[in-house]
Amino acid sequence: MRAFSVTRSAATRRLRTLLAACVVTCAPQSGALEITSTAALLAQAVASYPACAAWHVSGICYWLQCTPVGCSIRTSTRFSHFAPDLVVSTYHDVATHPWPEIGIPLAAASRGLLGTLLGVDLADSAGTQSQADRTDKQRRFRDADVIGHPAAGLPDLVTCPSAVIPFVPYYQSPLDAAVWRSYLPAELLLPASWVPGMREVGTWPLNTWGNLYPRTGEVVQQHEVKAAAVLSQRIADFITRPAQPHVYAYVPSGGTRRRRGQLVWDPPPARENDPMGGLWQMNVALPTPCHVFGLNDTASPVSYGDAMTTRSGSYAYTLWRPYACCRVRGQIFLGSIQFGLW
Repeated sequence: MRAFSVTRSAATRRLRTLLAACVVTCAPQSGALEITSTAALLAQAVASYPACAAWHVSGICYWLQCTPVGCSIRTSTRFSHFAPDLVVSTYHDVATHPWPEIGIPLAAASRGLLGTLLGVDLADSAGTQSQADRTDKQRRFRDADVIGHPAAGLPDLVTCPSAVIPFVPYYQSPLDAAVWRSYLPAELLLPASWVPGMREVGTWPLNTWGNLYPRTGEVVQQHEVKAAAVLSQRIADFITRPAQPHVYAYVPSGGTRRRRGQLVWDPPPARENDPMGGLWQMNVALPTPCHVFGLNDTASPVSYGDAMTTRSGSYAYTLWRPYACCRVRGQIFLGSIQFGLW
């Protein structure tokens, strides 16, 4: 059986070619939205599926099927695609959550629980949205959460079963306040927090949106849309990896699993600047096609995020992750021949 990573570099090169021009031209010519809804997220995912999913037949799986009268080798088609797994929201306070019907109740509950335990008021994200006397205009702090995308539970007809459960909160920054708000400097123990250019969203030093580490809620970025993108990438980075110094529910990544009658190659952990590490689609402020954060817009007259800012400073992105799968047709998986992008 070929490992998931064998064709990852080839897939990355081909996907980069398709996505290179998207990042500065994908915003539709309409006013910025302040919120989204479950219905809007579902509609956007369905409408974007042909372009974002990159669905294709990617190989053949071989199975050993045994019965009381003998054994035979059976085959099933392997196919691959990106799937809308997670909605990552960054916001200044609970009242301006970009997915209010789901996010506000979850955020309010987590803030109330932690505030009661700590005996402090966590109703504001450090007051960094707008202060007339604040001289440092580039440092921004936001709270954030990750919720299972409602489309992750769609029927598995021609799609792979997702590792994500719709509407489940995988991350709530108030519950992770010790690290997210840098009270506990756990992230500073990691080398990437100290080495410039080691993990950057973009191409350091010529074009960088911001440093991935330390993965906290404070980011140095003048453009608030890029700041939201960097924070979203930080969260995706640790929730798709086990045993990270944060409070979160691990999103299964990497390896193969049998799920709802199919053998599924789960996506690799999120990775910046790499299409195979996940594609991003803005839901708030403007619905956009799928793209990768950090693409170079220095030579473009339009910067990423222009005309996409919100009054509230709240943003939401869908993370599309690459799956592959084939239907189980026997007791023993013998292997597969892979010829697709991944």
